[in-house]
Amino acid sequence: MTHVFDAKKMAKLDNPRRKEIIPPDKIIELLQLKEGEVVLDLGCGIGYLTLPAAQKVGPRGFVFGLDIQEAMLVEALARSRQNNLHHIAWVLTPPDHISLPAESVDCVTMVMVAHEIPDLGAMLKECRRVLRRGAGIGIVEWNNTFTEMGPPLEHRLKAEALMQVMQQQGFTCLEIVELSEAAYLFKAVKG
Repeated sequence: MTHVFDAKKMAKLDNPRRKEIIPPDKIIELLQLKEGEVVLDLGCGIGYLTLPAAQKVGPRGFVFGLDIQEAMLVEALARSRQNNLHHIAWVLTPPDHISLPAESVDCVTMVMVAHEIPDLGAMLKECRRVLRRGAGIGIVEWNNTFTEMGPPLEHRLKAEALMQVMQQQGFTCLEIVELSEAAYLFKAVKG
């Protein structure tokens, strides 16, 4: 079984140092999210990227935050209420299915979650299904080098391996951006 982050350690996800090496605002900027768009944050956790995405797309847009752990979604809901963000749906989901209609999303994001998905190919196929034609996907993962935080090296997803599975699922790879010494952003579009 793949490594899944322990929800009991969710406080680690809000660490200021984590925001330096995985900067949500920079990710939003690189993904070029626009007001009025529909975003799906897969493996949203406590809303690390979901909340900034909701601020960016504004009340004319909408964000779906999906996670397999109910405790994460409960915390995320509390944070969205605290920030007065009411255009987010928090959805408990299985690790192999997205309960949204086909071609209903402008952008899919995954932050430090692809390495936890048991069948990444199947989940990427689901992402492709829900994305509109020409829509983008942004996957943030840990670099395959020792870092002060993050999963053990053997649980990390190399950019080359991610590119291969993305291409197998019909995505056109655009670029890999180094966010910091610890993390990269993989950008692709539905081909």
